[in-house]
Amino acid sequence: MRDSEIKELFAYNAWANRRVVDSISQLAAEQFSRNLGGSHGSIRGTLAHLAAAEILWLERWQGKAGGKLLPEQEFDTIEKATRRLTEIDEGLIDFINQFPESDLEKSKAYTTTEGKNHSNLFRHMFSHLLNHSSYHRGQLAALLRQAGAVPNPTDLIIFYRQINTPVSPD
Repeated sequence: MRDSEIKELFAYNAWANRRVVDSISQLAAEQFSRNLGGSHGSIRGTLAHLAAAEILWLERWQGKAGGKLLPEQEFDTIEKATRRLTEIDEGLIDFINQFPESDLEKSKAYTTTEGKNHSNLFRHMFSHLLNHSSYHRGQLAALLRQAGAVPNPTDLIIFYRQINTPVSPD
């Protein structure tokens, strides 16, 4: 995986998160926090988990201690959740934009939230985070439908269509 691909995929991740937040903005507070039986209960719980994982990985990569997920209370309103996720995505983009391509094959040691020590290549951790966020955006789309909302599509190809002007095959 090249540096340009990593940057593009993290730009996609932030774009997709914004589209989810736009979908959530149409909800009432009760719909946002109602337990719908998802893996993290509510739309709020699932969004909080997605954001908490993103900041946790970013802090690991930056060498900060941590090791605990953000409390769901940081996402107690749609406005706070939107602001917090935007801040996290901006932090990820800043980190990735400064990350040297030569370090993609380097390992980074970290401690999981369960207290286990691991070490992985940066490119593997980056891929994991992007996959994790996509997985939970899919859950959010299902939860939004359960709440009666219409989720914005977050397909990668839609992102590519927006950033690239198609060339006609002449």
